[in-house]
Amino acid sequence: MAVNKNFVVKNGLEVNTQLIYADASTNKVGIASTTPNVELDVRGGIAATDISVSGVTTVITALRVGSSYDGASDGSIFSAISAGAASSVGVGTAYPGYLLDIRSPDGTGTGTTALYVQGDARITGDINIDDINLDYANIANLNVVGMSTFNGNVELIQNISIAGINTTGVGVTLSSSGGITTTGGDLYVGGDLYVRDDVVYDQVTGREINISGVATVGTLDVTGNATVGGALTVTGGITGFSTTLNAAIGVGSESTYVGNGVTAIYFASTNGTAINVVSTANTATVTFTPGVSLGLTIALGS
Repeated sequence: MAVNKNFVVKNGLEVNTQLIYADASTNKVGIASTTPNVELDVRGGIAATDISVSGVTTVITALRVGSSYDGASDGSIFSAISAGAASSVGVGTAYPGYLLDIRSPDGTGTGTTALYVQGDARITGDINIDDINLDYANIANLNVVGMSTFNGNVELIQNISIAGINTTGVGVTLSSSGGITTTGGDLYVGGDLYVRDDVVYDQVTGREINISGVATVGTLDVTGNATVGGALTVTGGITGFSTTLNAAIGVGSESTYVGNGVTAIYFASTNGTAINVVSTANTATVTFTPGVSLGLTIALGS
């Protein structure tokens, strides 16, 4: 039937049973429904090439955007699901497992940028990261409360508070630019400590100190045993250092053994002036007048 003029229905329209229903009293149209709740009430799916919405659109149950829709697999690009406390939004997935679930197209995220933020990002909660790769990071203050393991070189140029640090097979350079590195607590080194330049300290306590080269000490206070392999120069006093000769000295005359344990050696001449003994820096120098007759008294200890 062809109608070549306006087709007007004043008292409502119903096409078949629940196919198309138009209620003139409420100005509502129902598709697959004879009791439309809004101006256009569709009880079923809608397929459209383009939809333009100028006002607010409310989706009650779920919103899914995908490359195709077959009633089973949809929302592969964007999905918003309203399910009470389990409500979630997914990007790249039709079944988000978190409040915001973003997944890369390949499903692994390796080598693919799944989230790009051009401006600042502010996060007030915790961040749990499986792996992190930073090309450049400028951090004013970094506070690490747990154990941190660094497998590469770490250069610290800012104020960093670290409660626990574990370096595996790396060398840590502190203030390589010539600054000062300060630690407010103790510094424990489990292995050897090598210092290339000078060491300046207020007080040092060591179980054993072995000096193989030249050591210059202002004031030396020795309370235990000290082994010096090279020369030791003391410009001040020496306290707590025993110079007592503990070894026994054997004495012989004309290849005949006399005894040992010498405690004193005395030189004497017949006139009392032919022998001159001068002591300088714990070294005794004995001078004999030529032709003098030498008398030697040896006191043997027990």
